[in-house]
Amino acid sequence: MKVLTLNTKSFEANSLRLMSKLDAAPDLVVGILTGGGYVLEAIKTHPNIKDCLFEVVTLQRTSTHFKQRYLKPIFSILPYFILNWFRVLESKKVKHKISNLDQNKLQETKLEFNLESEDSSFIKKILIVDDAIDTGKTMFIVKNNLQKKFPHATIEIAVMTWTIETSVVKPDYYMYKNTLLRFPWSNDYK
Repeated sequence: MKVLTLNTKSFEANSLRLMSKLDAAPDLVVGILTGGGYVLEAIKTHPNIKDCLFEVVTLQRTSTHFKQRYLKPIFSILPYFILNWFRVLESKKVKHKISNLDQNKLQETKLEFNLESEDSSFIKKILIVDDAIDTGKTMFIVKNNLQKKFPHATIEIAVMTWTIETSVVKPDYYMYKNTLLRFPWSNDYK
């Protein structure tokens, strides 16, 4: 698996190209924080989505805080070829977790959305954006919650990279597949 590093300019350009792939404009775009929040901000000016509502949701993995606090200082002194090796190793480890995911249990996870019920009557098409789909666990939870809140809406997924093609959720649109991306907000970005 290859690892690519995107600087701010290439990330923003790729985000806009991702939106050019959409078949139709959504009524609501939901970004999954943290990475999906950056994608959401980068795409807000695209003509395909300029007239829609924007919302963000948070569902962080437990390992995120540990990485930010303890590993980021170490990552800053390591060369990219070693960091790339760690990324590939982590991806292989994560890939093995997919078969152990209990989708019934994941469906029980509840998320809060700030949209008022009267705002939701016109929402027929929803786009969920994130920086990456790995196992698909987070995306599954967000999509499931949106399907419950908007049962008559069509929901599509757009990500910068689909890292593991056996994920529990498949994106409708993506820029990279089987590729690990290092973004400007990544813990190992320099």
